[in-house]
Amino acid sequence: MNHIFVPILFLLFFSSCSDNTSEEVVTFEKNLGNGELAVKQTADGGYIIAGGTSDAWLLKMDKYGNTEWENTYSLGAFGNGRAVIQTQDDGYLYAGWEGVVKVDENGVEEWKNTSHQNGAYPYYEDVIQHSNGFYYAVGGPGAGQAQLVKFSETGNVVTRKWYGGQCEDDIFRSIVETPDEMLMIVGEKTHGNQSYSCSFNFMYYKDVWIVKTRINGGVEWEKTHGGPYMEMANDISPIKSGGYMLIGNKCDHLYDIGTCGQKAKVLIMQIDEEGNSINEEVVSGLKWMERIPYYSIVTTKNGYAWTAEHRNNGTWIYQNSSNTSPSYVFTNGFGGFEIDHTTDGGYIIGTMGGIVIKTDSDLLY
Repeated sequence: MNHIFVPILFLLFFSSCSDNTSEEVVTFEKNLGNGELAVKQTADGGYIIAGGTSDAWLLKMDKYGNTEWENTYSLGAFGNGRAVIQTQDDGYLYAGWEGVVKVDENGVEEWKNTSHQNGAYPYYEDVIQHSNGFYYAVGGPGAGQAQLVKFSETGNVVTRKWYGGQCEDDIFRSIVETPDEMLMIVGEKTHGNQSYSCSFNFMYYKDVWIVKTRINGGVEWEKTHGGPYMEMANDISPIKSGGYMLIGNKCDHLYDIGTCGQKAKVLIMQIDEEGNSINEEVVSGLKWMERIPYYSIVTTKNGYAWTAEHRNNGTWIYQNSSNTSPSYVFTNGFGGFEIDHTTDGGYIIGTMGGIVIKTDSDLLY
């Protein structure tokens, strides 16, 4: 495994304190199968992992990577598991393109919801539990628009709202709670192509889309960032000192969409609380796959880390820290799907290829 140091195009101002911890550092690599793996560290130091190839699937690991339980659910696995969280009652919530399912701490199903509108699957891409106890799932498209769904703690739909313009394929990809207890959502919004108000090749004519809403879905503001070609946001992570980091992709294809295989780049943005761009970085080498976002970013006390798929070298894990030079590694797994910072200073990474990786603070394992 190569460990390569690279220059960075901008500096972020994070806390200068380090992730000091006396916790035992554990590393491992596990081939679990089950498609794209969403992963989060749990309150007990272990991990919850979501995926699925024929049914929704959850696996609970201890901190060493040993299986504590696993279970499947008849939610369906079209699109596989897109997101998983630990809930306030120590259970877990799985969100996928066919709906959401809530289980208890032992993986026993408590409820599920597959309701939808506009004649399509729910297409959920991300989910959170708000400090108010309600669940919020985002996704799309439904009749071309993005959606936000608010669920009660027992799985009933409280609110379902649609967002976007008149063009096809507006999608929300990621959601977080804001410091003022509202919602910040990022994704991609389709725009026109030259003299056309909406593009025929809508998947290649997009802007980074940032929307702040109130807890019942009312829009506080929305902003887009991008040019005439393609920019998308796939994940958002709060910065402790304020603002957010976003990750997505960018392709300046110059109206030749077939060039994105060579021109697509990882797009990293730092935004403030009002959605204004503070810094932007593009990193060459991204493997572009139409309609399949597979990037994830997480902020730490000292910087941030992200994962994606390199065009030639496999799963790509990148770290930028105020304490050390930026670094990245290539490893197994066919594309990074989710990355989460762990309490021992390392990272847990779920890949599109069914492999989960736990690294130390230097990305080694």
